[in-house]
Amino acid sequence: MARRTISLHSAYANAPHGWTLSSAQERGDQVGTIQRRPATPSSRPTVKRTKTEEETSSPRDYLFLPDEILLQIIDHLRTDKWTDGYAKARKQCDLNAFSRVNRQWNSIATSFLYDSPYLEGPNYDLFTRTLCPSINLNIRKSPLSSFVKELDLSLLVHQGSKSTTARLLGRTKGSLTSFLAPQASFSLNCFPALSKCQHLEKLDLTLVSEASSLKTLFDTVSNLQALKELHLPRSSGFVATIDPATITWPVKLAILGLSGGLNTRFWCGTFHFPASLDEISITHCPKFDDFCLSAFLETLMHHDECHFFRMEFAHLPLLREDSLNLVLQALPSLHSLSVSVDYVTPEVLNPPGVKADGEAREYLNEGDEYYSGSEHDRREELDASSVVADRTIKARRRKKKKKCRSFLKLETLELTDSGERDNTEKIEALDVLMYADDFGMVPKLRDVIVARSLGWRNEDVSDDADALHDWLVDNGESMGITDHDLLGLKVVW
Repeated sequence: MARRTISLHSAYANAPHGWTLSSAQERGDQVGTIQRRPATPSSRPTVKRTKTEEETSSPRDYLFLPDEILLQIIDHLRTDKWTDGYAKARKQCDLNAFSRVNRQWNSIATSFLYDSPYLEGPNYDLFTRTLCPSINLNIRKSPLSSFVKELDLSLLVHQGSKSTTARLLGRTKGSLTSFLAPQASFSLNCFPALSKCQHLEKLDLTLVSEASSLKTLFDTVSNLQALKELHLPRSSGFVATIDPATITWPVKLAILGLSGGLNTRFWCGTFHFPASLDEISITHCPKFDDFCLSAFLETLMHHDECHFFRMEFAHLPLLREDSLNLVLQALPSLHSLSVSVDYVTPEVLNPPGVKADGEAREYLNEGDEYYSGSEHDRREELDASSVVADRTIKARRRKKKKKCRSFLKLETLELTDSGERDNTEKIEALDVLMYADDFGMVPKLRDVIVARSLGWRNEDVSDDADALHDWLVDNGESMGITDHDLLGLKVVW
């Protein structure tokens, strides 16, 4: 048997990558390996060609391009630069084609191809065989594994196995910064490999279905010193009997997603959150009721070390239709609030105790002026001649002195819809506009995102939505924000 003259890993690095998507995937075909040219000559009869045809169709050597130009070409494939649905799958197809031009292009594209692979269906098995060709100790390491920084296995359902997931984590532990766990092939035997990923910044276990001990999970993540984002499993079957006072949180944790079967003991316990934590989401918690909500908000209110800027609430079936109306009263410093309309009414923007008065000076920003006067007082401040000359609402806002009635710092409001209840007319655009403009309760609001199912773009209320959009843009521009992607009303989903 002839001996291999080059290593298996070098062959993978220098040859087209068989696990990537073929160009047929862009046309909607099934995932497959790269199509190869048949070795046998074509059976088509040969036709005598003229000299001119031979000169124009003869193969030419590829012109050399500097590496810097090739890197510029690859930079145009970044998914965050495109808004027309250019997704990771298409990017992978393009990188695959890029790597097949010649050896130089392949060398440049390889690191980008493995940086954040799109893994779905049959190509996952090919990918794992590339990074983990064997369990043999002599060829355990693969040079390609050092290129993998983001490992997203969320699209896998029954592909792979738990041992394969553990091996992938073990091979990529030196470079991995983001990991999204699969639904069925992540279990207890993956935790030892996960604990060695010291560069991991994001860990999303949302889809994991197999019940495991939360104590084991928290013991594992406590050793990840670089971890900034953590999302717990949604599965209600997770063993949730744990005292939060015993949890050692990662020191750099900034985003925490709480979900699953967390019980009353957890929500009513004592939390020692790190000072870096500024965003918490509570979603898919079937045991989270009004009592748990009150206890947890009370904990956050008296947590002096953390300054929470964003909260999210969704899919909490035990909450009442107005349970979250007081969330801004408890956390007036929130900059962003994402909440399902199942649990709020328009009064969420008019919580008690947030109007500016002598007892609330600690919440005021330097240079801000707050008052609780009437609309008549505001109109008197405008010069009569200027009102006559500029009758538009926009001109009046530009000329009058900026004043507010509350010290709420809310800038972004996101209203989602779980689909479990009829929320069509529960909160309308006119409600938000009234509390923002007429009542001045959210003076810094500049961005509102709503679910399409709420019907804000229906013909009978579209004028209210347009008026709210204009107010948000004008209010954001008055605060010096010029990026219109951060301003206005957006209807999504």
